[in-house]
Amino acid sequence: MITLTDINRRQHYLAPAAIARVQEAGTSSQWHGICAVVHTFDGQVIEVRERASDIAREIGMRKEAQ
Repeated sequence: MITLTDINRRQHYLAPAAIARVQEAGTSSQWHGICAVVHTFDGQVIEVRERASDIAREIGMRKEAQ
């Protein structure tokens, strides 16, 4: 399990296998304290304070070739 903190400072505990995608938040979102957007396989979208690169490293995601 990993711990992610949303913009209201609530902690979410997620299994790495439940995370479908992690993306860096846009500039305006970052202004409001949102660093990344996490999408889960069950359709949830969580805006979190942790950086996308840190989350990806923690769950062992690899960058896809473009």
